[in-house]
Order: sequence, then C-alpha cells, then structure tokens
Amino acid sequence: MEIYLMTWPEVESYLKNKKHLILPVGSTEQHGPTGLIGTDFLTAWDLAKAVGKKTSTLVASPLCYGMALHHMAFPGSGALKPSTYIQVVKEIIQGYADQGFRHFSLINGHGGNIPSLQAAFSEILSSNQDYTLQLFNWWHLSSVTDYEQKNFGDANGFHATCGEISVTMTCYPQAYEKKKTFEFFPTVKKTAWPLSPGQFRKTFPDGRMGSDPRLASAQHGQVIFERAVDEISQRLMET
Repeated sequence: MEIYLMTWPEVESYLKNKKHLILPVGSTEQHGPTGLIGTDFLTAWDLAKAVGKKTSTLVASPLCYGMALHHMAFPGSGALKPSTYIQVVKEIIQGYADQGFRHFSLINGHGGNIPSLQAAFSEILSSNQDYTLQLFNWWHLSSVTDYEQKNFGDANGFHATCGEISVTMTCYPQAYEKKKTFEFFPTVKKTAWPLSPGQFRKTFPDGRMGSDPRLASAQHGQVIFERAVDEISQRLMET
C-alpha cells in the first residue's frame, strides 16, 4: 500500500473504493551525538507503512524536510522556513485532492512541524470543507507517553529522546552497530524559546534537550512502535 511502489493505474483503481491517504512528515536534523539525523522522517515513514498495511490505506512518499531552522548549526541538518513548509504541505495535499483523495492522515515525527502543519490545515480547510485532515504526532499518543514515562521518566527529554532513538534502534539496528559512546554535556532543562541556530548549539552543545539516550534500546523501541501503530490505526479507522 505504498504509492511509490505502485503504478498510476493501481492508484486509480484504489481511488474507486477508497479516498484515504497517509502522508508521513518529519525532518532531517541532528539528534544528539548518538541519534540518527533521519530520525524524525524515518520514524514517521516506518509508522506510516505499518499503519497503511494494517488499515489497507495508501501511503504517500515521505516529506523528509521540515521546520528545523534551530538545528542548522549542526552539520547534516536541513530545514525549510515555516512559510515554505506550509506552502509545500498545502500543495502536496491539494495535488492529491485534485486526483480524488479526500481524507488525509499525516503522521508527523518532528515537533517543530506542528505549528506550520496546523497553519496549513487551517488554510486548506478554509476553502475546502469537504476534506478531512488528521494529524498524528506519534510521540504524543497516550499509549506512547504512558510507556515512556514509566520507563524513562524525565530522562526521556524533549529532543533526541529515549523513545525516538529506541524506535530507530529497532527499525535500523545496522545503523547502530558501530556507534561510539560519548560523554554527554550537562543537561539543560529550561531555556527561552525560540532560539537561533547559534543560540541552540550554545545552549545544547551536543544537540540533546534534556534526554539521556543511554536508556534507549531496540527492545523499548519495539514496544513503542507497536503501541503507536495500534493507536494510530484505531483512530484512523474511526474516521
């Protein structure tokens, strides 16, 4: 059920019976000294594929870049301005809507995208009231937060979290086979926001925000992944 592995006649056939599309969105940005730069779009994409399979819903290609300007002082990060991101999301959804899709479920892997996604949704719905739009920020799901609070507590942090790194460990174990261990900088729990790229790196020198990724594991990631897939699938099928 992945659109990028199908032909256009197959998609046309799908649309005769179903108008629902899952769009994974994330970011390409640093995730501390141990996390993968692709964490945010990889987690969203893998969850989307699993949800699509479970619910027989078509999955679009992932939007791998997001609103991550504050991470740009870390090599490897990429970002779109909020105005650009809003326009990109609107045009992707409108393009698919013009083909006949009417129900859009976005699975998001990056907190910095949320304000822009909400703005894009508002603009879309102001002129297209026959569309339905859902936003799933997977790390906010109750089944996920309950598990993370029980197993990580405050050490989960806010960025490069134990939870998201655990999910990439279970989905991409080969990427962690030769990762080095690091001495982490002291944790900064509170700061003013927003921050410029330079301010962010000065405040969070190794890229983490309050997390202790040494607690992450593939075993935790498997549980979190399954919980997220189950909860998103249930809510998606209720629409």
